[in-house]
Amino acid sequence: AYLWHPGVIPVKKGEQIKLVIRGINGESHPFVIEGTDIKGEVKKGKETVVNFSAKEEGVYRLICLAHAEASTNGPMIAYIVVD
Repeated sequence: AYLWHPGVIPVKKGEQIKLVIRGINGESHPFVIEGTDIKGEVKKGKETVVNFSAKEEGVYRLICLAHAEASTNGPMIAYIVVD
């Protein structure tokens, strides 16, 4: 199974966020952050950096599109919790 680690990322509303994602397993993990226009790809052995500001409180799911359900060894989802 594939997963994001950590699975929960707490942030403060209005805070400038620098999310650094390192690819460990699997060749490619295209992703979206639900409720935003943020999308990208994490590749094995590489680092992907996403900068954004958390403008609204709530829970935003970081979803790997290659592993979105059990049939693809997922779901590979992390939760960005903005308060």
